[in-house]
Amino acid sequence: MAGVTPRQIYQALINAGASTTQAIGIMANGIAESGLNPEAVGDQGTSFGIWQQHGGQYSTLVTGNPAADMQAQVRVVARNGGFAAASGANGAQAAGNFSARYERCTTCQPGQSSYNQRVANAATVAGWVSSGKWPTSAGSATAAAAGGGSTSNSSDPTCAWGFSGSLVVTSVNICVVKKTTIRHAAGILAMLSGGSVVLVGAVILAASAFQRTGAQRAVSNAVGLVPTPAAQTASRAIASPRAAAGQRVRRQAGEKRAAERKSAAETRAAERKSAAETRQQPPKGKHAKPPKKVAA
Repeated sequence: MAGVTPRQIYQALINAGASTTQAIGIMANGIAESGLNPEAVGDQGTSFGIWQQHGGQYSTLVTGNPAADMQAQVRVVARNGGFAAASGANGAQAAGNFSARYERCTTCQPGQSSYNQRVANAATVAGWVSSGKWPTSAGSATAAAAGGGSTSNSSDPTCAWGFSGSLVVTSVNICVVKKTTIRHAAGILAMLSGGSVVLVGAVILAASAFQRTGAQRAVSNAVGLVPTPAAQTASRAIASPRAAAGQRVRRQAGEKRAAERKSAAETRAAERKSAAETRQQPPKGKHAKPPKKVAA
């Protein structure tokens, strides 16, 4: 970037006869025109220096010596009525008047975008003057004036990140990211994060209501009715001893009934045998009659 600082430019204006208010207004325009770069060349090689003096006659204002070129450019502004154009009760009015009367660009009239930006830049320069805390370079001055914390070196005040400077015999002003793009992205992120908070809150409320209504117990009971593999295994493990005990009782009862039936059958068989034997024996105290003889 240019080898002069904003404080050096301000002091050169004061030394050339500008008041503090005029110097603030003129520097506010220099931020918008070139980023306070004495070596800036714009408008397809037809505008030169900090305030982009337009015309081939000003080509000698950019020689590659920033300190000397800055002094020459301040003298041209004073000679061409720039100090008188930067009249006003404060820096903002001086910046607006210098924009409309001296710079006279297509958007430099009251109410237009460049005019408004130059008026806003005056507050930044006034802050440097009153605090004594000056940027260390013209590039950092442009970033501060472009919105505080911006890393843009572009002379476009709407640019958040870009580059403005001279390349050999021409100047460039490239904007990579607009400030509006960053604001829109930040807004979308804020909406998304807010939506996430709402979703989490809804889940928490639903869970609380689910528990208070007793639905949780009902679901738990219903789930308990469904035999899972683990539950089936546990059930079989519990039921196995009971089943074995039942089988033993049934087996013992069957054996007992079988033994009783066998004993009853043996008793009946013994009774039948005894009765048969009794029928075959002759009655006691009696003799059977001999059979009758048959005549020959």
